[in-house]
Amino acid sequence: FNLRGWAGYVEQYDDTERVPLFDRFFLGGPNTLRGFKYRKVGPKDEDEEPVGGKTAAYFIAEYSVPIAQYVRVAAFYDGGLVWARMFEKDEEEAYVGDGMFNSDLGVGVRLDFPGFPIQLDYAWPLKADEMNDRPQGRFSFWIGYKY
Repeated sequence: FNLRGWAGYVEQYDDTERVPLFDRFFLGGPNTLRGFKYRKVGPKDEDEEPVGGKTAAYFIAEYSVPIAQYVRVAAFYDGGLVWARMFEKDEEEAYVGDGMFNSDLGVGVRLDFPGFPIQLDYAWPLKADEMNDRPQGRFSFWIGYKY
């Protein structure tokens, strides 16, 4: 059984008035919410493009069972959210999906080759903001260790 979680906060620095896009938080993809496209969970602008957030949190609960040497099957649940600001919605800059909880449920195969682990997953969104509210599942894979 594996429980993993993460939370983060970033604020502007030096003389800047905003946090650069590459320093903001995004969720979605094989390391966070596997039922969603990479970096698509969180605040989006009027063109449905992700703008990232200053605060984010996610968790993963996974249960795996060995079925052969170097092979395990897994079932998992992921959940998380991203805020444009610190734990609150900004009324002046209202973004779609800001602070909305997203979650997914999925199954996977773990190939634990020495020095080269591979993770293959298929996940279905359970709860999604209006921009991610699509019923189909998503395949994802990851090569390497997670810390």
